[in-house]
Amino acid sequence: MDVLKHGIVSRITDSFFSYQSWPSACTDENGVIYVVCSGFRMGHVCPFGKTVLYKSRDSGESFSLPVVINDHFLDDRDPGILYLGGGDFIVTRCSHPAENYENQMFDWLYSDSGEAGAGLVKHYNMIPANERRGGCFYRILRNYCETADDEKRIQVHSPHGPVLLSDGTVFYLGKEVFSGVPEDKEVFTAYISEDRGETFSKSGNCPIPEGYSPVQFHEVHCAELSGGGIMALFRTHLTDDDSYFTVMKTVTYDRGKTWSKWEKTDICGSPPHLCKLGNGELIFSYGRRRPPYGICARKVSAAGEISGDEFRLADCDDDDIGYPATVELPDGSLFTVYYARYHGDTTASLLSVKWIL
Repeated sequence: MDVLKHGIVSRITDSFFSYQSWPSACTDENGVIYVVCSGFRMGHVCPFGKTVLYKSRDSGESFSLPVVINDHFLDDRDPGILYLGGGDFIVTRCSHPAENYENQMFDWLYSDSGEAGAGLVKHYNMIPANERRGGCFYRILRNYCETADDEKRIQVHSPHGPVLLSDGTVFYLGKEVFSGVPEDKEVFTAYISEDRGETFSKSGNCPIPEGYSPVQFHEVHCAELSGGGIMALFRTHLTDDDSYFTVMKTVTYDRGKTWSKWEKTDICGSPPHLCKLGNGELIFSYGRRRPPYGICARKVSAAGEISGDEFRLADCDDDDIGYPATVELPDGSLFTVYYARYHGDTTASLLSVKWIL
């Protein structure tokens, strides 16, 4: 592995709303890179987040000015993006219910966004009830992200969103959050769409391993394997103090109806992102939030075997980092976007690394 170049997707230094985080990325048939993030924030927990889109038409050498896709009453968090083909994309996001920021998360919000964030939350009683509930959402962007359909609700969320299977099916495995459906609370569920995201139907649940709690697992991402299986990797917390912040793995061969026994990977880092390469192999990217902090990746075989060799893509200064997403460029090189503080800054930016195997 060789790192070709480190870069910046977006770094804001002249605004109170400079914090940018949790990116995801995809490419189209022309090699254009599309990056989404939660941007124009004051911190990790604040009420100001918007879903922001950036484009690069020169393989990541430069990026467009930001385009705001979502700007709702509540904090727009953790977007994902998937290219469907034909100029259409799915962009996903989630929002905490208003009461979370008004109550149990208020001190954290105040720490990250001060009087500005707290002042806005005091006006949450003016938000319509349907908007106060938060939830999980997606919308279809058309004409290469120039136009957009109305947003729709979905029961589940995961930061990097759904994946496109070889037959055109959209497969979305996520965790039920903020839906208000008590029987599905904290459950991982697979949804599929056979009409390019217009509608989704439930395929099946993905039960967590026996002896564990649902709060130990979050932020899953999937990829299709050779032979038609779908591998899922999960952000996993195996100790209360996060000293074991890792990834676990399972596979389905019937599109989410049943799943294999979960396996520990013993990898230090999370959450996972899987990029399927043109040769059928995968790149598994993740952030390491223990010293030495950084952005890492591994090769995964077409059959789903994760390599023991770790690629160190970038060094970081602290643990507020990660959510890397990797795409393959037309020349065979790889482009990974992630969030972290640029050296010397006080808030996080969108940074990148271009590399080759």
